[in-house]
Amino acid sequence: MEWPRVESGSLRHDQKPRALQVVLAEKLSHLDATRWDALTKDTGVFMQRPFLSALEAAAPANVSPRYALLFDGDDAVAALVLQLVRIEGRSALAHAPLAQFVDERALVLGNLAAWGTTGIATSDRRVFAEALKLIDRLRRFEKSDGVVNMALVKDATPTLDELDVHKAGYRRAPSGVDMQLRCEPEWASLDGYLSSLAAKRRRAVKKTVEEVEAAGYRTRQLTLEDVQHNEARLDSLYGQVWANADVRPLKLTGRFFVELKRRLGDDCVITALEKDARIDGFAVSLKNGEDCVGYYLGYEKSVEAPLYLRLLLAMMERAFDWGSRRLSLGRTCEDTKARLGAVPVTTQLWMKHRTPPVNWAVGAILGTIEEAPVPTHRVFRELHG
Repeated sequence: MEWPRVESGSLRHDQKPRALQVVLAEKLSHLDATRWDALTKDTGVFMQRPFLSALEAAAPANVSPRYALLFDGDDAVAALVLQLVRIEGRSALAHAPLAQFVDERALVLGNLAAWGTTGIATSDRRVFAEALKLIDRLRRFEKSDGVVNMALVKDATPTLDELDVHKAGYRRAPSGVDMQLRCEPEWASLDGYLSSLAAKRRRAVKKTVEEVEAAGYRTRQLTLEDVQHNEARLDSLYGQVWANADVRPLKLTGRFFVELKRRLGDDCVITALEKDARIDGFAVSLKNGEDCVGYYLGYEKSVEAPLYLRLLLAMMERAFDWGSRRLSLGRTCEDTKARLGAVPVTTQLWMKHRTPPVNWAVGAILGTIEEAPVPTHRVFRELHG
């Protein structure tokens, strides 16, 4: 598809109007790499070219990426990551009532395979209002494969201006929390972390490690060659976790983990749980500046040993080894992660339907949904906050 060069309206600066121009692409390589890198260098891994190119090379079947650079004259002022996504209820919302009746195309500002800052990189907060206008124009433009009824804005902080979003007709939707662990400087290893735990928690963590070892498993960091050789196995293990999820708008593949390791190199560590040369679990950790992202994982559900908990500990060990300030563990299994010391951090998801009456009804329904609070636990020997 040949994209047009379009004006996205006017943005006022020092009381003087200026027109922003937009350059759009279906491939990230079609945009100016120097400008993209300059805008995204401080946003984190999920808006940078290595991660985006890995996802583009192994995109889920229902996802088609879009990228944009916004210009003020010859100056690039914002980078945008968007996704066209088909949300098919039987797959995306397998355990929800009436899911079989959901089959929509959505345009997402942000990335459904990521969290944190995923959709817009800019040093000018006023650009966000222009990005919302651009979403409407793109939604109307993208008709070659059918009407795009939904627009979503995902994890746009810190650029997000909630007033702009409300004015544009979006309604806040439940999105869960990101469970984050603040890493203390003395946690140079798992032993350092263990020494800070209350006795009950320390015994529980040690028991997890001992049970997995007693079952015959050892941890090993996979090389790129290992990941390539075990692509089908990683696909199967991740698929078992994906199949059990309540909300699963996309399905990643074993090839994606290969591309991720290939393109991020040492900033992507894949730790395997291995027994008799067979991988029965894996966890992906991504270096994200001074932080660590405990990304996706997969494991053999038929194994009775606590593989999932051991994989979370492997992500923690990686964060400690990198000297990370924080470990992000994502949205699922909040109580389990809280028992390890992680605390909930609010995430954002905003939704709009193209038809105003339907959008009003969606907003009314969303307004009645209350997300369950995350339980709290006494984890550390002394106050840790």
